[in-house]
Amino acid sequence: MTTELAEQVTEVPRQYESGQKSTARLLKDAGFPELRGALSVEDVEQALAEDPGLAALWFKRGSDQRFAGGWGIECEGDEYRIRSFDGAGSVIVHDRLRACAEFVVRYVMFIGDVQARTR
Repeated sequence: MTTELAEQVTEVPRQYESGQKSTARLLKDAGFPELRGALSVEDVEQALAEDPGLAALWFKRGSDQRFAGGWGIECEGDEYRIRSFDGAGSVIVHDRLRACAEFVVRYVMFIGDVQARTR
């Protein structure tokens, strides 16, 4: 189940670009907010390794995020900074896919938490 969840989550930017659904709706279709605790960085990293083109879509999305409480990702030389925009700090990762997976999990957890609060 967790591998399937990771695969669905990593597909979000591709589905978003090709469809009529919001990111929140795509995550709800994947089982959010209920399943958000089952999503792991390791599973997301594995799903991204199987389709590296998805990482590029996530990096694009991550560089566009600048809202309070959210997460963004930036490449700084040979490292990647996953940054919180609510003051929770940042994480630096040197591996590209791992950094992307770290960002994806934080990004979708934030949306899942918002979904859970607004139910």
